[in-house]
Amino acid sequence: MNEANSRNQKLPEGWRDFSREAGIDPFPVALDCRHYIGDRPCRFARPCEGCPEYSPQGFRILILKTGALGDVLRTTILLGGIRRFYPQCHITWITAPAATPLVPPSLVDRIWTLSPQTLFRLHVEEFDLVLSLDKEPEVTALAMVARSKDKRGMGLDKNGAVYPLNPQMATYYRLGLDNPLKFFGNTRTYPDLLAEAVSLPYDPLIDDYHLDVRAEDMEAGRRLLAGLGLSPADPIVGLNTGAGGVFVNKDWTVLGYLELIRELERNRLPVLLLGGDKESSRNSEIARRIASPYVREVGSSLSLGVFSGVISQCRVVVSGDTLGMHIALAMKRPVVALFGSTQPHEIELFGRGEKIVTPATCAPCYRRSCDIHPSCMELIDHKNVLEAVLRHTGSLAAYPEGDGGR
Repeated sequence: MNEANSRNQKLPEGWRDFSREAGIDPFPVALDCRHYIGDRPCRFARPCEGCPEYSPQGFRILILKTGALGDVLRTTILLGGIRRFYPQCHITWITAPAATPLVPPSLVDRIWTLSPQTLFRLHVEEFDLVLSLDKEPEVTALAMVARSKDKRGMGLDKNGAVYPLNPQMATYYRLGLDNPLKFFGNTRTYPDLLAEAVSLPYDPLIDDYHLDVRAEDMEAGRRLLAGLGLSPADPIVGLNTGAGGVFVNKDWTVLGYLELIRELERNRLPVLLLGGDKESSRNSEIARRIASPYVREVGSSLSLGVFSGVISQCRVVVSGDTLGMHIALAMKRPVVALFGSTQPHEIELFGRGEKIVTPATCAPCYRRSCDIHPSCMELIDHKNVLEAVLRHTGSLAAYPEGDGGR
């Protein structure tokens, strides 16, 4: 064995000194450091040898979770348990491009998007654990390509069928196929079910959503509200009026919001209409029909970061079962969550807010279309929503006893 190789063997595991091997000045490199980049200095710009920031990757975990956006955010509840169970771990998360702002870089070492380049890397890199948390064939196929001896969640067989990779996944898997069980039998929350499915610890008292919002986005949210004449001291009621377009009756009716706003105006509570591009016309209609100085409308083209900064300024947020609800929970804001066609038991509010559930006997149903009238969302009484909002703004005393919102 030559001298260069002999010296190289004395380096810590995961280190190499290619300069020494080439017979030039030694320059040992920590290939296993989580900060190592390879084509340029890491963010600390120091030689690896003696660097106080050296942090070996340790147990390598791959998470596959791409959508929907709200599901990506609520899957972050697993990160606390992962970090407790594997304190020296390195986490890579593959997600959809639109969902990358919802994956917290403070807890996830690498955030990759679905791309051919990602597939190429999966053919080379090795992981100690793969958590495959989507049910779409395109994503479960990645779990089968990933190199790991321990894979949990959903996989894809040679016939293109999605199936559970581990026995603990059985209940979570069955809920996707058994509507009576999902709609009426299950009373457990999504975080509880998901953690069990991948054999990770979960404690609702300490495991919460994780959302990293940049300081500049928080400041942009504050400036936006200041431009609307609102301050953080105001008891702002955020109304997230939409709920996506996949399932029918996830969003409350325009009439319901109008009736609620009229009562909030009586209580002199400022209202902020929230939403994205899909809610723009709906919010404009509500603002036009109510024509109240207490109602403001934020733009529909906000980034997820600025949108989160705006929500953080609300005293309480009213929302259907959608991304806005999850962001409000992640920003530690009380939520009045409205449920029609979707299952309320699966949503964990972490003690922040309350659920208003339709009295419709046909709900939940997860239908994509419905011709029943009155619909499940039409049956939600604005007076019940109002009282919940007033409880969380500290304004219930201002509501005349027995008035009932009439």
